[in-house]
Amino acid sequence: MSLTTLVQTMDDWCEAPAPGRPPRPPWLRDILTAVVLAEMSARMNGTDEGRSLYSAAVHLYEAAAEKVALNPQPLPPLEE
Repeated sequence: MSLTTLVQTMDDWCEAPAPGRPPRPPWLRDILTAVVLAEMSARMNGTDEGRSLYSAAVHLYEAAAEKVALNPQPLPPLEE
């Protein structure tokens, strides 16, 4: 599955709540995207692209976590 397809699927899921359920929080897509990007970067085995992808995931996650958590926890460090 491509990243574009994955993000579109998350957008569709996050924006379309099931009947009778409360709407999903607007930050959910950003958190899910950050987790997926972090997982993808772990499979790149320490390459520059992997570190760059992980850095983008951290920034996205931190921005979303500040909206949600009273005590946001950072993503674990990238293992070299």
